[in-house]
Amino acid sequence: MAEVFDIEAIRARHPIAHAVAGAGVELRRSGRRLIGLCPFHEDRTPSLVIYAESGRYFCFGCDSGGDVFDFVGRLRGTGFRETAALLAASAGERHPPPAALLTPLRRPVRPVAADEAAVIEAAVALYAGQYRRSRKARSYVRGRGLGDGVAAGLRVGFAGGGLARHLGKSGLGLDAARELGLLTGERDTLSGRIVVPDLDRRGLATWLTARSLDGREPRYLNLRLPSPLLGLGQVRRAGASAVVVTEGPFDWLTLCGWRLPGVALLGTHVSRGALAALRSLGRVYLALDADGPGLGAAARLRSELGVRATVVPLPGGAHDLSELGRRRDGRAAFLDSLHDARTREEESCRTATEHERSGRAA
Repeated sequence: MAEVFDIEAIRARHPIAHAVAGAGVELRRSGRRLIGLCPFHEDRTPSLVIYAESGRYFCFGCDSGGDVFDFVGRLRGTGFRETAALLAASAGERHPPPAALLTPLRRPVRPVAADEAAVIEAAVALYAGQYRRSRKARSYVRGRGLGDGVAAGLRVGFAGGGLARHLGKSGLGLDAARELGLLTGERDTLSGRIVVPDLDRRGLATWLTARSLDGREPRYLNLRLPSPLLGLGQVRRAGASAVVVTEGPFDWLTLCGWRLPGVALLGTHVSRGALAALRSLGRVYLALDADGPGLGAAARLRSELGVRATVVPLPGGAHDLSELGRRRDGRAAFLDSLHDARTREEESCRTATEHERSGRAA
């Protein structure tokens, strides 16, 4: 018989701020929040925010977030049940949890189990139907400059509740949904959020992220699985020889609405797997956010990818592609900027080649 854990008691025993501090993160107060350097990526400016009152965290650099189970599980590379067992076992210890518990483990990324894959697909199918019936959700997405056809084609959804009942009717167990972070008990974790799935070459959902509609933090909640290079399946299915790389889910949706092949990093941190995927895509155009982290990530990617990569400045003072997508001339302005960046890159390469030839002749 599977061990049963008192989830709320474990949360009460291990406040998120204590768990983060126990992982060696130095926290300082900023209003009602705590901020620090994220341990999950190379963070030079504090992008990790701790919401002590709600017991949650969110990193604005790599888009990771959740509660103490998510934090410890991500740090240790453990699933929900194993993380709960680790935290429960340390219940007799004083805060923060023992250092050994919060020491990251180097584990290979496990493949998604068959029951988890079925749950993800079933959840996305449910949420897509709920999106079509939610005027509020459709209005929000339209307000971000995205048409109904784009949302339908990419299976954008709205978490309107009833996932446990839906999975039960589909003959799917709830344990996998809880492990993935879709359910807390039988309550929908993503309730009231816009759901953006990642689709494979067959159009089946393999991952998802969910954005709040009302601005509540954290803005995004992800599955308890490694974040993908969002949109890679569609790019490979289309056989695109060039791709635009952006940051967030709605930036990527904007590219899809413009009918441009694109992928989203889901932050500014680039994993080795994502970097390897980008190297396989031929020409890469980097259109990241026009802020410090975005510009820094673009420069690092340009250095890693070499001449195959071109940094594309966002036109008209736009902060990100999603903002540009809400402008009537956004697509045309972006394509002009992309063309100008490509022309400058080609001229720079041509000048460098001519200088090299002149030096050899001399």
